[in-house]
Amino acid sequence: MPIYSLEFQAHIKAPSQKVYDHLSEPNNFVGLQPLLTHVEAVQFNEQKGIKSVSYTTVEAFRRMGVVLYRNRIHVQSVFTKPPYQMHMMVHSFPNITLNVEYTFTPQDDGVLVKETMQIQTHALLAKFVISEATKAQTTLLENLKNRLESVSSKLAESSIS
Repeated sequence: MPIYSLEFQAHIKAPSQKVYDHLSEPNNFVGLQPLLTHVEAVQFNEQKGIKSVSYTTVEAFRRMGVVLYRNRIHVQSVFTKPPYQMHMMVHSFPNITLNVEYTFTPQDDGVLVKETMQIQTHALLAKFVISEATKAQTTLLENLKNRLESVSSKLAESSIS
C-alpha cells in the first residue's frame, strides 16, 4: 500500500509543557478533533521508563446531521521525549494506518507545535482519507490553539485581579 505524507503546524501562546500535557490526555481530543464523539478503553502504561497510553476513539461520519457511520479507531501514544516529542500510531477501518509525530519547540511567546503524519491506505481510498485527515488535523490544531490560549488568557486575567 502507498504511503502519503502530510505536515501541519501551529504556534500556540501557552507553555510547551502545558500543550504537551493536554495532548497526552486522550479525553482532551474530544472537541479538538471534529469527528470524534468519545474515547474509551484508556490504558496508561510504562516500560523501561517510557510512558504510553492505548485507547479507542469513535468517529461519527455525518451527512446533514445524520450519523451515517461510526468508525472505531485504535490509538497508541508513546511519550518519547516529554515535553518535546510524542508519537501516535492510529489504526482504522478499512486497513488505514497513521503514524503521527508531534514535536513541541518552545519559543519566547509560546510553543510551535508541528505534526508530521504518514498515512498508509489503499490507493482507492487515498483521496478521501487525505482530505478527511487534512480537515481533522487542521481543525485539531486550530481548536487546540483556541482552547489553550483562552485558558492561558483567563489565568493571566485572574492573576492580575
